[in-house]
Amino acid sequence: AVCFTFTGCGTQTVSDRGNYAGEVHAYVREEGSGTRAEFEQLAGTGEAGAKELALSTEEMREMVSEDETAVGYVAFSSGVLGAAYVSVVSVDGIPATAETIKKESYPLCRNYMLVYNGELSDAGADFLRYIRGAGQEVVGQFCVPVHESTSFLSDRSAGKLTIRGSSSIAPLMEQLAEAYKTYNPNVDITVLSTDSGDGLTAAIRGECDLAMSSRSLKDYETELLTTEMIGMDAIVLIVNGENPISDLSLKEIKNIYDGKIKDWSEL
Repeated sequence: AVCFTFTGCGTQTVSDRGNYAGEVHAYVREEGSGTRAEFEQLAGTGEAGAKELALSTEEMREMVSEDETAVGYVAFSSGVLGAAYVSVVSVDGIPATAETIKKESYPLCRNYMLVYNGELSDAGADFLRYIRGAGQEVVGQFCVPVHESTSFLSDRSAGKLTIRGSSSIAPLMEQLAEAYKTYNPNVDITVLSTDSGDGLTAAIRGECDLAMSSRSLKDYETELLTTEMIGMDAIVLIVNGENPISDLSLKEIKNIYDGKIKDWSEL
């Protein structure tokens, strides 16, 4: 027998994962969520088998931690690795790590993007230059940087910036905004955590300076908006800490979310 131990959740012994049983409760994010859109595309599912709806990354993690037969998905950058009461599942035998994301060998990789409409203000352009340079050190604390961290000299532009969209990117953006103040205290930055769809719509309508998107843009969005990739992330599958299953194939994930696998004993 193999013994699986989870922090705060006791110990469970099973001879194989088929000994674990219970109705699968597949949790999904709300419509408009970039994490949901990318998960559906990457896993090839319409999520017809979904049982519960989570309205944020934090709510997803909390709901799965309270439901022993739950499975859900969150951003790698959300800090879920090592969290109590939930376990992160490898996909096709590959764990989500900075290395597997950078190499794109992990199956559920995605990009973090800032998006804007038209020309940026001087303050917006200065903030974006910071993110491309010195800000990549902050990016590396949350996800995988796309540039080397370099020195940055602000032009000290003044103004206000409203940044709106993906709840997955919002914690990173809040930290970037705070760190940027040490270079340029003349810019007041407001970060509004909603979802990728809302942010992109707001950018198209001119209701924000920058939008945060954790999903790929649709064709019409690409035609209207300018995109800046700021980091690489991934979507990770999480199960309750009492669940001994540590790996799922992409096919199994699709079948779970399509409603074809209804009980954990079917794996």
